[in-house]
Amino acid sequence: MGNAKDGLRRIRRMLGGLMLACLAAGGAGTAQAETLEVGVQQVPPDEVYIARDWGQPYGLEVKATQFSSGGDMLKAFLAGRVAVANGGSGRLVTLAAQQPESFYIIGTQQSGGDRYSVVVRADSDIGSIQDLKGRKLGVVTGTGTYGTFLVYLQQQGMSETDFQIVNMKIDDLRAAVEQKLVDGAVMWEPFVAIAEEMGNVKRLVSLKGVNESPNFLLASRSFTDANPETIVKFLASTIDAARFIEADPAEAGKLAAEQIAKGGIAVPAAALETAFTRISVDRAVTDEMVAELVPVAEAMKAAGKIPEVPDFGSFVRQDLYEQAVELTRSATH
Repeated sequence: MGNAKDGLRRIRRMLGGLMLACLAAGGAGTAQAETLEVGVQQVPPDEVYIARDWGQPYGLEVKATQFSSGGDMLKAFLAGRVAVANGGSGRLVTLAAQQPESFYIIGTQQSGGDRYSVVVRADSDIGSIQDLKGRKLGVVTGTGTYGTFLVYLQQQGMSETDFQIVNMKIDDLRAAVEQKLVDGAVMWEPFVAIAEEMGNVKRLVSLKGVNESPNFLLASRSFTDANPETIVKFLASTIDAARFIEADPAEAGKLAAEQIAKGGIAVPAAALETAFTRISVDRAVTDEMVAELVPVAEAMKAAGKIPEVPDFGSFVRQDLYEQAVELTRSATH
């Protein structure tokens, strides 16, 4: 089985080399742009991506549709309305178990536990997670943030039963902390940085190092099989955007704030800059990230939600990512 997989990877790399030669010869400068329908979310990395024409150097026209939730985006993905989407571990496990022929994992959209935090009022005398025992804690259950928090509690010898858990919407958590409706909250970026910037909330605990909790970039399997070069160009464009964010989080924060303002919402650019220092936008998929899906799948299998634990490594198209990295080196920016 391993030899077969290695052979398949070698064939993919060979074909990828031929494809890159064609792309380098004329792909990035073609007069007729290719078009790709992409689903994005209302999160800082995606705001930066839709704020600029990152596909232009590759002759790619990206038509991005922004969704208010990952669930809505994946419904559109499965319906064929977008060819690329992104999803967290829970939804990806379900998709892999129920519709394995529908997608490939081509990269990551964002990752890193530092984008998750436990927060309290800025004037609170609570100094540790242990100080929150027995108190009200606002959370958004069912999210990757909450899942990471539960892993953190296990590492600390604690559990959710140590708190009075209050399930709320992310938009309501900051006000609930400020108004003392809850004693603390588990939040994610950029909501944490925005709350800090407003001066009423402080980070008590960062969940950095607990896990990577990646949101994976998913591509339609049928579209990718028919148009691998288009997916490579898209990946190259996302790598360029990620490098921009990593190199200049302040400028990325301004760009994201300007994009969000187009929807009538004012967000401090400084808060988004802070958020970008806590979010990893490296697009590469690592073995460690893939391995994080296994315990999630095992828990879902034990609960009867899926029949078997999928082979998640079989979904990863590392060859496409490698080709995209090479393409960024040859494109004219």
